[in-house]
Amino acid sequence: MRFFADSMLGKMCRWLRLMGYDVGYATSDMVDDSIIEICSKESLILITRDRELSIRYRNSMYIRSDRYDEQLREFVARFPPDESLYFTRCPLCNGLLRVTDDPAIMESLPPGVRKMQNRVYICTHCGKIYWEGTHYASIKNEIRSIVGGTEGKER
Repeated sequence: MRFFADSMLGKMCRWLRLMGYDVGYATSDMVDDSIIEICSKESLILITRDRELSIRYRNSMYIRSDRYDEQLREFVARFPPDESLYFTRCPLCNGLLRVTDDPAIMESLPPGVRKMQNRVYICTHCGKIYWEGTHYASIKNEIRSIVGGTEGKER
């Protein structure tokens, strides 16, 4: 399944991408008709905070909350995540991440990161580099908290 988030859901969109969902994102200058056209043409499920837009486009999910953690809980209750897809997409551009130990890329990293990592992830679309630093564990715990909250138990 592929999704498209409206411009009111930027933070939610980044978190969904971290969880492996394929989520396009509407820029703030896009009008509703353009969003509907893109979603229709590409068979995307629209995620929106705009009730009128959710009514106009049948294949949509209206998000009630304005808090990203509650938004994510609403979403994963309907579309449960696949843990094997966590951290496979770039949270910035939605590109796929691939593992690399390319010496040129490793050399470009800060010295402390080079010392601690023997491989990193690079976005195949925008080229951004990611690694499993201290932030990785906190992101993973946040995801577990959100997903666990939809199931009534910790994973």
